[in-house]
Order: sequence, then structure tokens, then C-alpha cells
Amino acid sequence: MTDNSKDQEIIDAIRTGNNSFVLNHLYKIALPKIIRLVVQNNGDEEEAKDVFQDAVIALFNTVKLNKYDERKEIDGFLYFVARNLWINRIKKKNRQQDIMDTEIKEVNESPLVSMISDEKQAAINELMNKIGSQCRELLKYTMHDGLSMKEVAEKMGFAGETVAKSTHYRCKQKLATIIQGNKTLITLFKE
Repeated sequence: MTDNSKDQEIIDAIRTGNNSFVLNHLYKIALPKIIRLVVQNNGDEEEAKDVFQDAVIALFNTVKLNKYDERKEIDGFLYFVARNLWINRIKKKNRQQDIMDTEIKEVNESPLVSMISDEKQAAINELMNKIGSQCRELLKYTMHDGLSMKEVAEKMGFAGETVAKSTHYRCKQKLATIIQGNKTLITLFKE
């Protein structure tokens, strides 16, 4: 965990263009955690370095656009971004690991980051329970597994692709209505 004065120093350095100071610090502090994350989740060190660089670019862009929430720790921000980038890479590579069910816990992870992540997961689980088993299964197939509507129709026993598409649309509308009707959920997902 970093202290707030060091985080502020890094943010100020990004804004003033002192990139070598920022990069030296981030390579020393954040890179080892991101390597551990990627290697423990079906990746290698080279892939981890790519993810780290993309996360650093996201940090720089967020700070330069004045969109960085300075109350949050830089290490936590980089870890969160890197984790999401890695999940997306695994999905694109069609690896057969269900990383969403794998608990990725960092020993030095901020308790606040962990608590927010747990809250979001609980909210997602509650949402999925509210939309019903058919919608939950259909959305898992399309959003998580990346199946086409034709494949969904075959797996779920629909009369055809058109029925799968209309059911998919209704399920997404149902999900959107539940989220829009709950201000707590909207706030939680914006964080």
C-alpha cells in the first residue's frame, strides 16, 4: 500500500511531465503485483508487462484528463485496471479458465478496494437472481461465453435464432430496468 503523499507526488509528476520519476516508482511498486496477478491466472511475465504498460497509460490519461479520483490509491487503481485488462485478454484468447469465479486477492490489496469489489460482486449476484434463471443463463452465454444467438438457441432449446434474439433483448431490458430503479446500484457501478 502506498502512502497518500507519495500518490500525490506521482499525480503531480504526471501533470508536470516528470515521467521518469513516475515510471521508476511504478515499475518498483506496482509491476511485481501485476506480474503476480497475471502469472497466477494463466499468463506469463511478458503478458504481465504488456498489461502493466496498458494500465500505466490508463493512469496517465486519467490524470491528464483530470478524471483521477485522488482519494483512491494509485496502486489500487493500477491493480484494478490491470485485472480488468487481463480478464479481457483471457476472454479474447478463449482460454478455458473462468476467471470471474476465481478469487483474485492480493496480499497487500487495500481493504477498501477489496470491500468495494466484494460489494459489486454481491450486487451482480443479486441482480442476476432478480432477472430469473432463463435470463441469467442466456446472458451468461452471450456476455461471458461469447456464444452467437444461433448457438444460444441450440443450447437453450429455442425455436430459432430470432427467438433467442428477442429473448436476449427482453432480458437486457429487464436488467436495465432493475438497475435504473435502484440508485444504490447505479452509484456502486459508477465507482
